[in-house]
Amino acid sequence: MLLRTYLVLKSSLAERRHQKRLPLKTTSFQIFFTGIQALPIIILAGLVLGTAVIAELATILPTFGASQYIERLSIIVLVRELIPVITALIIIGRSGSAMATELGNMKLNREIELLDSLGINLDYFLVLPRLIGTVVSTVCLTVIFITVALVGGFLIAKNFVPASNTLIFNQLISALNYDDIIVSLLKAGLFGWVISIINCIQGLAVRKSFTEVPQVTTRGVMNSIIFCFIFSVFISLYVFPAYL
Repeated sequence: MLLRTYLVLKSSLAERRHQKRLPLKTTSFQIFFTGIQALPIIILAGLVLGTAVIAELATILPTFGASQYIERLSIIVLVRELIPVITALIIIGRSGSAMATELGNMKLNREIELLDSLGINLDYFLVLPRLIGTVVSTVCLTVIFITVALVGGFLIAKNFVPASNTLIFNQLISALNYDDIIVSLLKAGLFGWVISIINCIQGLAVRKSFTEVPQVTTRGVMNSIIFCFIFSVFISLYVFPAYL
């Protein structure tokens, strides 16, 4: 992953020195497919997850005399932990698998071989647009997910769960600080990098048979999930332990 990222950045600098523009059409399509087309499921997931977490905490914590922690725990559970991971899982299922399948089929159809024979830098024209598009989409979807989960989840829980009547929206928002946003966006950026790099590597690893395509797609999905979980735990426990 690090080697492929280094090669992509190196090729980007080399192509920029030759005044070659980034393929904006491919990058825009990746953002459209990964980001915009995923909005319906992100909004739905935000409403469901926000409502469930806020309602459960508002119901359970008062029984232990910890009502004052409802807002802060809602922020920690949603913004720092669940939302970045669930956003990554949605993108892995929609875009990561599609990325590996697309590149694998291009490899078997000898499209990549043709591009290489024409002297086109594959890392710059194939991998970099997918990397940029996935990272940008993951960060933006995470921000939308947070907004929908907090606002929509609060409104639904407030109106339909009796135990949530004591919640005040201003207190929920005031419990959100810059550290929470930094942690969430850092995870989102890393998850976008992991998803794009791993699935590009797997897609380009196809060699001879069309039966390899579902295999590399599965490996790309599984490896993306594993590394996203690893990074999430590492950031939560070791990078920002003082804010837990």
